[in-house]
Amino acid sequence: MRHGPGHVAVAAIRLAAVVAVCACAPAPDVGDPRPAPLLPDGHFSAIRDEILGPRCATAACHAGDPAPFYPQLDPDVAWERLLEGSQQSGMNLVEPYDPENSYLVLKLRNTAAAVGGVATPMPIGDAALTEEEIQVIEGWILDGAQND
Repeated sequence: MRHGPGHVAVAAIRLAAVVAVCACAPAPDVGDPRPAPLLPDGHFSAIRDEILGPRCATAACHAGDPAPFYPQLDPDVAWERLLEGSQQSGMNLVEPYDPENSYLVLKLRNTAAAVGGVATPMPIGDAALTEEEIQVIEGWILDGAQND
């Protein structure tokens, strides 16, 4: 069956539209939810590399020596800074076995003001961590906040 030039042109336009819709999705804007990540396995190294590193340890926030904002979360010092750090409220950043009393969790859940902390949700200028990501961090803390 032969088709005329008009039919071929219409088919080409339709194909181009399908390719454009499927392959050219716009980049997410700041604050847009990110695609669902593969959740870390609960080991600190995975949490550090898959959540804290890309979302928090940026040059504008918690990376560098000194980091613009406390605590420094560069890969080589993140665990130590989280376990040794405390806030003006007197709370430890991470209280092993006790996520409800870990300031890090309160910051991620945007409830730190209730304990005298800063009411800025983390991460600033980006979509909040997903409930699943926060639960992975809480699980790591509940299991003792070990460094693997």
